[in-house]
Amino acid sequence: MAETNKTEQPTARRLEKAQEKGQVAHSQELVSAISLAALVAVTALVGPWFTTWCKNQILSGLSCDTSLLDNSQSFIAYMNGRITDSILVMTPFLLALMIAGIAGSLAVSGWHFSMKAAELKLEQLNPVNGMKNLFSPESVVRLLLSIVKLVFIGVIVWFYLADKIPVLSRLQWADTNQLLPTMGSIILGAVLRIILGLLVIGAADMFYQKWKYIDRLKMTKQEVREEHRDTDGAPEVKSKIRRKQYETAMRRMLHDVPKANVVLVNPTHVAVAVQYDAATMAAPIVLAKGGDHLCEKIKEIARAHGIPIIRRPALARDLFADVKLGHPIPEKLFTAVAEVLALLYRLRRRG
Repeated sequence: MAETNKTEQPTARRLEKAQEKGQVAHSQELVSAISLAALVAVTALVGPWFTTWCKNQILSGLSCDTSLLDNSQSFIAYMNGRITDSILVMTPFLLALMIAGIAGSLAVSGWHFSMKAAELKLEQLNPVNGMKNLFSPESVVRLLLSIVKLVFIGVIVWFYLADKIPVLSRLQWADTNQLLPTMGSIILGAVLRIILGLLVIGAADMFYQKWKYIDRLKMTKQEVREEHRDTDGAPEVKSKIRRKQYETAMRRMLHDVPKANVVLVNPTHVAVAVQYDAATMAAPIVLAKGGDHLCEKIKEIARAHGIPIIRRPALARDLFADVKLGHPIPEKLFTAVAEVLALLYRLRRRG
């Protein structure tokens, strides 16, 4: 019977597959709050200039300059100029929203690109599925959360404006020069509190979305085992690969035994083949080494190629334990190995 209890955290491979499909933890609430904060910041920077521009446009519109209506060309030129000016004036605000939206999304979800996320899914165009999603439990939860968020923001703004009622009541006697700055200050304070509330909601939503994302990708123990087997290979396959690698390394090592000058033995448990060429080597190197079966194989190859086999139990054990294949012997063993090589040299001269 298939296991259905998903209690295991998603593996790195499962998270990677989800990201390839465009599935990432994302909080639109937090991105919206960041975008609104950027818009308010830009408004604070260019607000005086924007206010002056709007005032000039109102004055120009109320000037009743009838010469603009004398011919269609003048009116079209006038309208084109106003449209161009409006686009230029709105550019800082639009750029702020675009940059903040992109930066917010990258900060919240990171950089992920997936063509699968952009694929058209026909089931999304099915009105029946749309009605099911509209009245699904998840939609009801989203509606309730939206109401809670609206009440939360509303309470924040209500407490703020309730404190400003005395100021608002005195505005009826204020002139225009006092009215606009005071109203602007009150509106800015309300907007800043709304942004703060949205950031709190966005942070909470981000934690919830990440929890929901991980919970949706959780795996059963069987799925984890299967994925590990698919990623790393089945244990029997890995064992076979390691055995093949070991056999290849052993064949390569035994192939180098005929190049040795001497084979030092323990005598039956350890054999070490040593090579030394005074013209090309700073120190003797270990060409091959092995115990038990490999020891006998090394001695067999040495005999077949006329390589001297000398019994030096302590030296053979030290070389076998401390020196890697293809590496020079350490300084502490120089003297012992040099004595053996010198002995071989004298024997050859006598022969």
